[in-house]
Amino acid sequence: MPAHHANDDGDLVMPSMPCNVGTIARVAASVAVSPPLGLDTYVYEVIPFGDRLVSISSDDSLRLVEPHTLQFIPDCTSVHDGVTCIKAIQGRGVLTAGRNGVVKCTDLRTKTTAQEISKDLRQPVLSLACEENIIATGTELTSAQATVTLWDLRATQQPLLQYIESHNDDVTDLSFNPSNPSILLSGSTDGLINLYDTTITDEDDALIQVFNHGSSIAHAGFLSDHEVYGLSHDEIFCIFDTNDGHQDEAHESSCAFGDLRPQLHCEYVVNIVSSDKSAPVVGAGSHSARYLDLISLQRLPKWSFDTSNLVRLLGAHEEEIVRSMCFSSDSNTIFTGGEDGFIRAWRVAEETAGEGKEPAIQGKGQKKRNGSDKSERARFRPY
Repeated sequence: MPAHHANDDGDLVMPSMPCNVGTIARVAASVAVSPPLGLDTYVYEVIPFGDRLVSISSDDSLRLVEPHTLQFIPDCTSVHDGVTCIKAIQGRGVLTAGRNGVVKCTDLRTKTTAQEISKDLRQPVLSLACEENIIATGTELTSAQATVTLWDLRATQQPLLQYIESHNDDVTDLSFNPSNPSILLSGSTDGLINLYDTTITDEDDALIQVFNHGSSIAHAGFLSDHEVYGLSHDEIFCIFDTNDGHQDEAHESSCAFGDLRPQLHCEYVVNIVSSDKSAPVVGAGSHSARYLDLISLQRLPKWSFDTSNLVRLLGAHEEEIVRSMCFSSDSNTIFTGGEDGFIRAWRVAEETAGEGKEPAIQGKGQKKRNGSDKSERARFRPY
């Protein structure tokens, strides 16, 4: 990628890119997530909650964020010793879990813990999923056991179900089938993606399908009622077809993309974000070239990436990795959180590629290691 250069006014100018892509201009301030002791803090995850955003970070804090200004709504809450994951519960608050083996439901109106689940969770919790009053937790491998547990938030004295033999390594992701919430998906660093029928008590019978990704799973979920995906820690991406029958053996991918880095010209993949209203989107980033590309995943009729119409977030989180991304369809805004300790808001520029205009990118905050809070301004030529 060509190097950046400064013009006569000292403004940073982004070079022309060889690919035909859309553009995104950063139009909202980015806010540093500063730990109380001045240590570097990562933003782990940013999720929408009603008309607000909620984030968790490496200082173990839960923060409520005003999405238009990206200002924090006081005060932040320390939620866990080693917070790992967060999910929103519609109308109730947010669920968080941590390496301390505790799951909390926090009421964001009062910023107090409404519920806490710790019984039988003696292992670090790495993943969460929720569907109305039912939540699922996935744990780190501890004492040769990794556990998937289901709870009813209306009665947390005992778990509803526990699956203790289906994975032999950390359970890194969980998801309920959006059309059939009795079906639960789990992904693990053992390379397997499992589907369970949670209406069945016996674990052997409940495990209705096993997909062998072959690499340590970082993210997994549903693309449709009958298709699931797996993204590994080494950026290998696969899609699997599901069926209604039980499977005795793990089977291979029906659509194996392989390593996405050379295909998408990136150094890492953030995640796959999907919704009912739009095609799934992959976030593919380069920390050395300082950008994040948003690329649609389309089925026409086979699954493929629409690299001819990607959107690039120039600058991204500088040379730091983007950890999380989410979208606001109401404001046409993209939110990202990164290892630079900032949350940033982005909006697609009104000018399209090839119109000869130079939309401005504005943002607050330098990387904290520079010890500066100066604003920076950058201009780039449209692709």
